[in-house]
Amino acid sequence: MHKILVAIAVAVLAACSAQKPAGDGGAPNVDDALVDDVLQPPSNDARTIEEMRAESLAAIDEKACAADGGEVRMEGMLGMYRCVRPYADAGKACRSDADCAGKCLATGEEAAGEDAVGACQANDSPFGCYAEVEDGKVTNAICVD
Repeated sequence: MHKILVAIAVAVLAACSAQKPAGDGGAPNVDDALVDDVLQPPSNDARTIEEMRAESLAAIDEKACAADGGEVRMEGMLGMYRCVRPYADAGKACRSDADCAGKCLATGEEAAGEDAVGACQANDSPFGCYAEVEDGKVTNAICVD
């Protein structure tokens, strides 16, 4: 988790450092001490991404996952392992999350705020880009990775 936060902080700091303060056009307005703090990982968590992936795989009961109809796969930006389980009502027409075991997802090109009938989410994976349907209206799309 720490490495995710560090990656986000570094990206934000890089974006901020690319902007120059108004006026003098001088050096970027970034606190060097803050950058150093973010880039120095704590000494108690020096795991590599491969180690974290191995830990995520080891934490999964693969037999229980398969028994639920699930599939163990790497997901998300960091490629951590998780058991992805299908929903029994996948693809069923819906107008809100209350109609589904998971989310009610927009299926067409409707803009946010437009009336729509969605389809129940296929599985419990939280990743991807999608717009939901709530109370028969499309919400703003989001991307989760």
